[in-house]
Amino acid sequence: MAEEEEMLDDELQQMFVESERAKVLDSHTFSQPVHFLKRIDPICLEEGATVQQAMETMIAKKIGCMLITRKRKLTGILTEGDVARKIVGAKKDATKILVENFMTKDPESFEPGVTIAYVLNAMVVGGYRHIPLVNGKHEPIAVISVNDIVRHLVSFFSEEVLNLPPKPMNTTKDREGA
Repeated sequence: MAEEEEMLDDELQQMFVESERAKVLDSHTFSQPVHFLKRIDPICLEEGATVQQAMETMIAKKIGCMLITRKRKLTGILTEGDVARKIVGAKKDATKILVENFMTKDPESFEPGVTIAYVLNAMVVGGYRHIPLVNGKHEPIAVISVNDIVRHLVSFFSEEVLNLPPKPMNTTKDREGA
């Protein structure tokens, strides 16, 4: 019995020591390569596909962008924002429009060794929510989203963020003040 208690104490002590080893959010965090992030595999369509096909794929896969390729090389990106602004807003027929006519041509893309800071900077400066990662042949291998970076940052504060109640408790429906 004493041996079991000692083993349990050792396990609890180890758990306590491991929980004390907190991840540190500092400049090193942002100098890590983006391949450390959990990221989405690219969903690609070849040029010649219609915007309707792209929209149906985005809806089915629950994604916010499609990478457009020609002979497997990245040539563009079509986002849900592009569709909303350029097609739906302009009342165009998505069944007759080719993706290459409305995609962002030659989007900024990076190889997987680039740092998180560099990708985040490109997103902020360019106003992007998605950045394609490509290999040396310029073939898409992944898509990094703002959510991927936020998820990574939240992992440094998992207790503080993920253990919050579903809704803030201290809210008021009436305006305060004089």
